[in-house]
Amino acid sequence: MSLLVVALVVVAVGMWPGQAARVRWLRREVQVQGDPPVSALTVDEVADASVLLALALQSGRGMVQALEEVAGVSAEGAGEDLRRVAAALRWGRSMSQAWTYARRVWGPTATAFVVADAVGAPSASVLLDAAASLRDAEARRLEEAGGKAAVMLVLPLGLCFLPAFIATAVIPVVAVLVGTQLS
Repeated sequence: MSLLVVALVVVAVGMWPGQAARVRWLRREVQVQGDPPVSALTVDEVADASVLLALALQSGRGMVQALEEVAGVSAEGAGEDLRRVAAALRWGRSMSQAWTYARRVWGPTATAFVVADAVGAPSASVLLDAAASLRDAEARRLEEAGGKAAVMLVLPLGLCFLPAFIATAVIPVVAVLVGTQLS
C-alpha cells in the first residue's frame, strides 16, 4: 500500500512540470496568433510624458509636433499612445476623438488637452497640474495597497502564532494550575 502511495506521488510530481510547460506554451501561442503585445505603461511614465508635453508646448511647439517629439523620447508604451493621438489629429480627428486612441491612464492629460483646445487656453499649466494629480493619485493608490498588504501579512502570522502560543504557554500553565488545585 505504501509503495502505491509513493509511486502515485512520484508520478504526480513528474507530470506537474509538464502541465506548467504546456500552459506556458499555450499562452505563448495565443500571444503569437493575437495582436502584437502592447507595451506596459506606468502612471509615472504618463506623468513624465505630460510634463514633457507641457515643456514642449511652453517652448512654442504646436500640439501635434509636441506630441510627436515627446513620443520620440518617452518610454515605449507612452510613445505608442502619443504617436496614435498625433496621427489621429493629423487625420483631422477632434481632440476628444484623438485621445480615445490612447489608454485610459492618459485620462487627466487627455482632459487637459480637450479643455484647453475647447477654451483656447494655453494647455501647459493644465498639463503640469494633470501630471501632479496623476502622481498624487498613484501615491494614494500605493499607500492603500501597502496598508492592505500589511493587514494581509498580519493575518497569517496571527493565525499561526496564536495557536502556537496557546499550545506552548497557556496550556502548560493551566495544566500546572489544575494539577496543583486537584492535589
